[in-house]
Amino acid sequence: MYILRTRIEGTITQQLYRSYYPILSFAESKKSVAGLVLVFNSGGGDAVASQLMFEMIRKIRKKKPVYSFIQGICASGAYWISTGSSRIYSLETSLIGSIGVISMIPYIKPLLDKLGVEMKVYKVGRYKDMLSSYREPSEEENEHYMRVLNDVYMKFRDSVMSERNIPADKMDDIAQGQIFSPSMAMENHLIDGIGTMDSMMEDMYRQLGRKYKTRDILPRRPWIMRFLGT
Repeated sequence: MYILRTRIEGTITQQLYRSYYPILSFAESKKSVAGLVLVFNSGGGDAVASQLMFEMIRKIRKKKPVYSFIQGICASGAYWISTGSSRIYSLETSLIGSIGVISMIPYIKPLLDKLGVEMKVYKVGRYKDMLSSYREPSEEENEHYMRVLNDVYMKFRDSVMSERNIPADKMDDIAQGQIFSPSMAMENHLIDGIGTMDSMMEDMYRQLGRKYKTRDILPRRPWIMRFLGT
């Protein structure tokens, strides 16, 4: 038996989720895998991909230990994923948190006006062009979109609150998009320990009752990258 270790780096996308799906499925199903280690260095990304990976990690955790180690940054969707693990550890200089939701839409009408360009929009459905970059949204549209974002935010917030066993009043204070240092994250129950990868592995061995060798695995690169040799 052995411990499987993989790194989750860069922007969380649905393509990234698909690339990790075989690894996570393997970790869950193989009896030869005693535990799983996730090494994070990601500022987050797509909410759907983050939730899908979070659910997979939580599923694996029910069968075997899953330990997360933050080596750089673990923020927003990446932190959501990490909360599915059994325990979360961080290097002393890492950054953690950013529990919140953000959506940015460019507004280019002033630029088009300067260029003398006018957009003709044909639509069926009152809100079909609600997120258009070519006009200002109405107050009603702003309220509607904020409700959409708030629903995603509440799912994220409630997942963290439940998995980390944080009281609702405290959660409201720390789920405002802030980034925390490891010591601040410890105070707010967002992580379980501060140290090195080796010190975390010692804790994992204690939970497993013995030491195991570690095997590193990374997702298979897209065929075009393999073809180009990048």
